[in-house]
Amino acid sequence: MRYLGQRLITLLPTLFAVLTLAFVLVRIVPGDPALIILGDQATPDAIARFHVQTGLDRPIWQQYLAFLSQLVHGDLGVSMISKRPVLTAMLEVLPYTLELSLAGVLVGVALGVPLGVVAARSNGGPVDWLVRILTLGGLSFPAFVSAVMMLLFFSVWLGWFPVISAGRPLSDPWGRFMSLALPALNLGLVMMAYVARVTRGGMMNTLRADYIRTARAKGVPRRRIVWKHALRNVLLAVVTFTGLYFSVLIGNSVLTEIVFNRPGLGKLVIGALERRDYTLLQGLVVAYAVLVVLVNALTDLCYKFVDPRVKAS
Repeated sequence: MRYLGQRLITLLPTLFAVLTLAFVLVRIVPGDPALIILGDQATPDAIARFHVQTGLDRPIWQQYLAFLSQLVHGDLGVSMISKRPVLTAMLEVLPYTLELSLAGVLVGVALGVPLGVVAARSNGGPVDWLVRILTLGGLSFPAFVSAVMMLLFFSVWLGWFPVISAGRPLSDPWGRFMSLALPALNLGLVMMAYVARVTRGGMMNTLRADYIRTARAKGVPRRRIVWKHALRNVLLAVVTFTGLYFSVLIGNSVLTEIVFNRPGLGKLVIGALERRDYTLLQGLVVAYAVLVVLVNALTDLCYKFVDPRVKAS
């Protein structure tokens, strides 16, 4: 826990920079939220009252200080549209986004690592070429394109999965699994392609190392050499990539949630952008930034369990 706390402290400047950038970007988005919320027929007096109520009439630096003060006290403000606390709105759908993102990571790692190992063992062979073609296909399709194709094929034509993957209650575990399976597979396939390539490259370099040749000379079974000795050294690169890719995965989850009509932070982001809900949009950016920072800290923590040299240092 001490190590994790130290890593979080070192990441605070990055988090502060991201939050400042988010505050600025939200306010340079074209369009006055008062006109979008109140309508084109709103009178100048109504627009002025709205600006006063939401604090938009104050100078930008005062708005920024108020934003930071609210964050320090754990207050993300109130939505300009629904008048609900932003934190409450996010907590209602955050479990669905986390569920989808974690499931996508599990699918990507569970498929990508074995494929990368098998491809490295068959370097230049038919299996290696097949894996490289599969990963190239995974890298070539954007997340929203593969989501539409999977939705049409598995849900509309075959009828294996529900067309609308709305969130199911915990009391319906099978229905929840079926609504999650296809979106998670869509996210996981993209990640699988990257993980397989990282694993393949790392395994090919590791299998040429001196200690691997020594193990072979001593008669250590090949399967043990590959899956116990070589793969352990490659896992550090896989863990690093997984942590770095998590931010991309969250971005892809936004599109996936929209295509599969799942509840989550992604749908809130789109709604806040369309209606220029500054407060809600700021809160969502804060949530995404905190998630990415926490994942990066947990990734550093995983190094201690994957690489003994990190423990020693």
